[in-house]
Amino acid sequence: MKFNYRDFLDSKLSINSYMWPKNIDPFEFIETIIKSGIKNIGLHADFIEEFGVNKLKQELALNRINVTSINSVGYFTDPYYFKQNEKVLNFAKVLNPELICVISGGIMGGPNPVINEFVSTGNKLLIENIRRDSLNKINSLFEKASKLNLTLGIEPIGSWEILKKGHFNSISSCLKLVKNNNHKLIIDLYHSFTDIDLDTFVKKSPKLGLLQFSNVKFDENFRPTGRKSINNINNNNNLELSKYLTYVFKRNDNTKLEFEIFNTDIKYENPKLIIESLKDEVLSLF
Repeated sequence: MKFNYRDFLDSKLSINSYMWPKNIDPFEFIETIIKSGIKNIGLHADFIEEFGVNKLKQELALNRINVTSINSVGYFTDPYYFKQNEKVLNFAKVLNPELICVISGGIMGGPNPVINEFVSTGNKLLIENIRRDSLNKINSLFEKASKLNLTLGIEPIGSWEILKKGHFNSISSCLKLVKNNNHKLIIDLYHSFTDIDLDTFVKKSPKLGLLQFSNVKFDENFRPTGRKSINNINNNNNLELSKYLTYVFKRNDNTKLEFEIFNTDIKYENPKLIIESLKDEVLSLF
């Protein structure tokens, strides 16, 4: 019996609103999702705020669009972003996502503004101490989310972004954090494509809540610097996306596949065309 990728894709494919330009009406993003026959969506806080959370809830309910993730809470090392957690949790109470993404924050705070270089302060990077200090904040966030009947998904962050993005960097370290509770992991291939546990975890672990995917952009020194859409999959240095997507298709659960790129990654591409062609682009991988 031939494996029917299209049927699985129809139920599992999601697109994150991070890709949507700020200068285009957010309603057009939802409109394009509907036109493309995509049934799931990932949302970030700025998009929700601009759309209006209650208006967005009505629009998604009307069109039977499921929310796979809301991004993000955590940022345990950053005083500004840490204070935004309550607001994001309140959005989640209204929109009822499958998961709320948890980003741990960088050793120097964060997230790092994509267009800005950060400057070293000359301080030592006390990574172990910072991780230890974050544990109480993580556990407190877990308890708060559980009381609200919300599920968190910790995202391991690629170690190359430890300064201004995240200080829990491996699947194994994040898995320890959710071992004794009902929360899960969000695996972003951009951050975890080098992780030694990736294949086994995505294939089998009941702690996988969501797989986010894109292709990976490398700089002239062969370092990962961002994400690429998958319509240029014949370029050099492509991830073997079909393998990881198939792992999720063959799981006996409801795990979704969320396409996540940022608007800064697609400066010269039409976001509407990317969304409208995404299903066919994914199917062409197999």
